[in-house]
Amino acid sequence: ALYERSMDMQATTVTKQARKQKKWLVYFFVLPAFLLHFVFIALPSLATVFYSFFDWNGIGQATFIGVQNYQEMFQDPEFYVALQNNFKWIAIFITVPVALGLLMALWVSKLKKSQMFFRTIYFLPYIIAAAMAGRIWCSYLNPYFGINSVFKAIGLTELGKTLWLGNKEIALYSVAFVDLWHFWGFVMVMFLGALQQVEPTLYESAKVEGASKWQEFTNITIPSIMPTLTFIVITIIMWSFLTFDYVWVMTGGGPGNASELISTLVYRNAYSFYRTGYASTICVFQTLLSVLAYAILQVVKKRGWDV
Repeated sequence: ALYERSMDMQATTVTKQARKQKKWLVYFFVLPAFLLHFVFIALPSLATVFYSFFDWNGIGQATFIGVQNYQEMFQDPEFYVALQNNFKWIAIFITVPVALGLLMALWVSKLKKSQMFFRTIYFLPYIIAAAMAGRIWCSYLNPYFGINSVFKAIGLTELGKTLWLGNKEIALYSVAFVDLWHFWGFVMVMFLGALQQVEPTLYESAKVEGASKWQEFTNITIPSIMPTLTFIVITIIMWSFLTFDYVWVMTGGGPGNASELISTLVYRNAYSFYRTGYASTICVFQTLLSVLAYAILQVVKKRGWDV
C-alpha cells in the first residue's frame, strides 16, 4: 500500500510538471504574436494618448500643452461636421446593407444549383482593393462622362447634369453608395452562414402549425440569427468610425468638408497640416466613441436583444 501511494504521488508530481511545461510551451507559441501586437498596436496606441497632450508636428520637439488640444477639438467646427457625417454614415450602414444582405441571403439560401455562383458574384466586390474601386467609381461618377453620359443619352438630361462628387448635398451619399456596393456582399455571406445553422425542423413545425412566411421570419429566422445580427451591427458601428479609404480616394473629404469624416480629419491634420498632437487628440476621441458604442450594444444584448 505504501508503494502504491508513493507511485501515485510520483505520478501526480510528474503530471503537475508536465502541465507546467505545457503551460509555458503555450506562452512560447503565443509570444511572437504578442510581441507584434505590442510593438505595432499597443505601443502606438499608448503613444497616441501621450501625444494628445502635446503640440507636435510629428518630427521636431514636442511641447506639452495639457488639455488645450481637447479644448480646441470641442471648439472646432470642422470636427462637428465630421462627427455629424460619421453618424449619418452609421445610420446608412446599419440599415441598407443589413436589410439588403439579409433579404439576399434568404433568397440565395433557397437556391440549390446556382447558390455558389451568386455567393461568389455578390461577394466579389468586397475583395477588390478600395483604392482601385474608388478610382474606377470616380470615373463612373465623372460629370462629363460615365453614367451622366448614359442618362443624357436616354433623355434624362437633368439627371445627367448631376455633380455626384461635387455637390455638397449628395457627395457623402455618393461615396456611401460605392462603399455599400463593396460591403453588402460581406454582410450577405455572414447571414447566409447563420441561416444554414437554423434547424429545418423549426420551419417544418411552424408549417404544421399553420404559420405564415412572415411569422416564420419573425419568430424563427430572426431569433436564430440574432447573434450574427448583433455581431454585424457592432462591427458596422465600430468600422464606421474608422471609415477612411473610399472617402479619401473619391472626395478627400470635400467639397467644402461635405464628406469629411473623423478619420479623414485626423489624416488631414497629421499629414497635411503637420499637427500630429491635435490629430492624436481626435484619434483618442474616435477610439472612445467606438468603445462606447460597443459597451452600449453589449448592455442591450445582455438585457434581451440576443435571445
